[in-house]
Amino acid sequence: MIEARLEAFDGAWVTLARTNGSQVRLPLSALCQADRNRVRQQTGHSVAPAFVQGAYRDARVILEQFERLPAEQRTEEGRAGSIRMACAVFDARLKPRMEELKDKDVFDEVRLLRASLLGR
Repeated sequence: MIEARLEAFDGAWVTLARTNGSQVRLPLSALCQADRNRVRQQTGHSVAPAFVQGAYRDARVILEQFERLPAEQRTEEGRAGSIRMACAVFDARLKPRMEELKDKDVFDEVRLLRASLLGR
């Protein structure tokens, strides 16, 4: 176990400042899952697996397509339908891999992503 403070993270490599003043540079994969999540959260990176981000991007495309419609075609009923469709796409992409989403931090991020599709 290394006792250290996060110094830098570039998306793949972590630089830690040890309590003795030295620095250690490690690949993110060298850390345990909880520490990887902590690094990602502290630096504003996603803790959710890549497939979650892909599902979210696909769902957002549906909402963006609706927003590109001419103003007279963007009805409240149409908006509600596009939101339902976006959520259905997101949920369907995640359902087969729910086992991978049990970590509390990951689950919380998934919940926030889905809520953002609803406009919350």
